[in-house]
Amino acid sequence: MKLVGITRIRNEEGIIQNTLDHVAKFVDEVYVYDDASTDNTAEICENHKIVSEIFKNYTWDSSVNGRAKAEGIMRQTLYEVAVRNGADWVYCFDADEYIEFNQTDWKADSYFFRLFDFYITPHDIGEPYSNRQFMGPEYRDIPMLFWANNKIKFKSRVPQNYGKAEFGGYVRHYGKAISVEQWDKDCDYYSEIRWKGKNEELQKRWKERKGKAIHTESDFGRPLITWEDKFDLSKIVAI
Repeated sequence: MKLVGITRIRNEEGIIQNTLDHVAKFVDEVYVYDDASTDNTAEICENHKIVSEIFKNYTWDSSVNGRAKAEGIMRQTLYEVAVRNGADWVYCFDADEYIEFNQTDWKADSYFFRLFDFYITPHDIGEPYSNRQFMGPEYRDIPMLFWANNKIKFKSRVPQNYGKAEFGGYVRHYGKAISVEQWDKDCDYYSEIRWKGKNEELQKRWKERKGKAIHTESDFGRPLITWEDKFDLSKIVAI
């Protein structure tokens, strides 16, 4: 069985090496689409042993519709390359995600993974992001692992026609936990580019979050929990 990873990334030089090291424990190879990075992301990927090929986009379209369309095209390109090169399964991941397989029997059409957001807290502000101790109790179930076939079509993070998805495991999402500086950059991106003119509620939410990287509760006002609490149904909640 051949398991191939695909990822679309942009300006992830601070974390992509560690993520690829992590993914290399599970996959046979990775295909990367660098989305007009202005840092050393592409070079790091090119030099990593698990990366078989890297595609590059040199023009950044910041418009809401243009961005969504471009990201779909990039993921579809990677997926089709993986299938042509003999993938039996394709794992679609982002640069800030660490996967933990659980109960994956490889008999379903696809598998979803339960993703939890980690946060910077007063207890671990000086630690590397991968050492964060606390996460929010909120989770999202995201299809990420797909049996390779020609029906799947990516127009967003989750493709169309992926069939019936079963539970496959968990994901540590570090996007909100990398650093104070990255948090503020992300707040600017989501409020000024990603959700501007598309979702006023999310745009406002991210604008108000700027300067509030250090958390004592989740972004949704709930008490933080630990990774071990992910099995406790009395503590976790779907969003």
